[in-house]
Amino acid sequence: MKKRFLILFAVCLSAWLMTDEASAQTYNRVSEKTIKLVKRKKLILKGVVRDGDEVLYRFRARAGQRITVRIIGRDADFSVHLNHGLDAELVAQDTKSWSSTMPPEFNGHCEIGVHSTYKLADYRLEILLH
Repeated sequence: MKKRFLILFAVCLSAWLMTDEASAQTYNRVSEKTIKLVKRKKLILKGVVRDGDEVLYRFRARAGQRITVRIIGRDADFSVHLNHGLDAELVAQDTKSWSSTMPPEFNGHCEIGVHSTYKLADYRLEILLH
């Protein structure tokens, strides 16, 4: 009885470890940072991001505000989401620059997710609120 339990335990443990290892390889770690923009003043953020990870910059935006974003870094790009309460709208994906006016009646968060296209990417992110 004890021997059968140990064998069953070893089989379940090895299956669990194999499942845990596979999910760890596909899991993206997200580092979230809240920033504050000042009108007509360029905010410059420098950082490093690993492949499979994401650095997320979140800030408040209002309807009619114009936002310009540019990233400098050979192996980094970004995506932009506009969050309307519980709804998130992808407005730019895997790009080096983006500029847009916030939609009418928008009052929510804008999120810029920086990711790497290689192993490790240094970047300089420039954000301007017009």
